[in-house]
Amino acid sequence: MIAIFRVLAVVIWSILMISSSLVVLLLTWNPKHSVTMARTMWAPGILWTCGVRLKVKGLEHVDPSKSYVLVCNHQSYLDIPVLFRGLIINLYFVAKKELKKIPFLGWYMMATGMIFIDRSNRNKSIASLKRAAKLIKKGKSVIMFPEGTRSKDGHLADFKKGPFMLASQAEVDVLPVGISEPDGHFQVNAFRRLPIEINIGASISSNEMPASELIKKAHDEVAILSGRTQSIKP
Repeated sequence: MIAIFRVLAVVIWSILMISSSLVVLLLTWNPKHSVTMARTMWAPGILWTCGVRLKVKGLEHVDPSKSYVLVCNHQSYLDIPVLFRGLIINLYFVAKKELKKIPFLGWYMMATGMIFIDRSNRNKSIASLKRAAKLIKKGKSVIMFPEGTRSKDGHLADFKKGPFMLASQAEVDVLPVGISEPDGHFQVNAFRRLPIEINIGASISSNEMPASELIKKAHDEVAILSGRTQSIKP
């Protein structure tokens, strides 16, 4: 029963907020307002519905006047509202192109300038990253999950190089972010408040070291910030 209530509340709230954001976009022709609404209205509503108590550390490492490529561990569907709510800057996501087809969510992402990548085609994926780099140079901060998928075993998987190529092309710093759930994983059918922590590390220059060192340094930082260990390979 709790799970049904939460799912319905999340869906209804998301449809309401996305619809409102699109109306605001039509009236202002400024997608920044719609992204701000996601950060200040949609995300808090989602976290309240799911019983999340959010704690943020390291905000002093975020300069709102700068653009970043943020890299973060990926552990649940709550990561996006958690990051929207916890950080003091508007965030843009790099997502697979299939999300365009999802009603409301796809419309919102396209209207606000989120970045889509065709993972099935390497050349198209590289071209998408180049377009994303141009957007970042214009002032956008992009969040990416370099593991490529959600963690299923509690370990931090190896990082893919795409986010770091993007940061280098855009000539911006990489900002490591770790999400942790000190009291265990979120359960949609459990009626209890869940503390979730966001830990933000110091930014890392994307052009002062070889790509392999940059990826390793970012991976080590996110592992510490999220309280995770490196994925164990068979």
